[in-house]
Amino acid sequence: MKTNKFFGLAALVCGFALSMTSCGEQDNAVVNPTSPTKSYIISFEDQTLNADGFWCGDETGIEGESWGSKMYTCSYTESGATFTANFIPDWSSWTGFAISNRTETTYKNMIPDQFNNFAGGAHSGSNFCVVFPFGETIELGDKGALVKGFFYTNDAWTADAIINGDGMSPGFFGDEDWLKCTVTGTKLDDTTASVDIYLAKDGDYAWRWLYADLSSLGVVKSLSFNFDGTKKNDWGLTTPTYICIDDIEIVR
Repeated sequence: MKTNKFFGLAALVCGFALSMTSCGEQDNAVVNPTSPTKSYIISFEDQTLNADGFWCGDETGIEGESWGSKMYTCSYTESGATFTANFIPDWSSWTGFAISNRTETTYKNMIPDQFNNFAGGAHSGSNFCVVFPFGETIELGDKGALVKGFFYTNDAWTADAIINGDGMSPGFFGDEDWLKCTVTGTKLDDTTASVDIYLAKDGDYAWRWLYADLSSLGVVKSLSFNFDGTKKNDWGLTTPTYICIDDIEIVR
């Protein structure tokens, strides 16, 4: 592991957020012929953020329930792609897809530092997406889209656990440890294809914005995100399961 990139304090894996602002949704006109022909870059610039520089849903969303507590489902839509954020005020928590413009790179406090990334801000523009999924997917519409790829980096909380340890499993990441995010596309006929993105491997980790080529997935109607790695206990992964993404290129 390259110690000149290390920082921060150990962290527990969970997703928390509070002090939300409005549940906004923007939509752009989309060309969707039988064969994808027009390219769009999803950069998350249209969402209004709170005073701390993030959005992960709020109480203006559709009310539901999660484990006996109220949950509010909000969405952000850009270029025909919809990103869901589920906000649970009783737990001061959220899951799904948040949006941030924060430029800090360290993790010290759960709120708001889980909305930092280790690269220090967006890949382009001001905003980027923080992915912390519990079954939420990026929905691309019934006719789908070709997702050419996106840029990704480590969330500050995840990077902190890689560098310093997570407090629930032994030590920081060594040369033999790894963490990956598997992006799975569901096609129009409900078959799937996947691409693995390594967030840490061979003693190194994603500390800047890197590009993930997803064109091998073909035309898909949704994208899901799942994590696996070497740091586990009896309940599963102990490394915080976040990935930050930006500038998703889709073709419709």
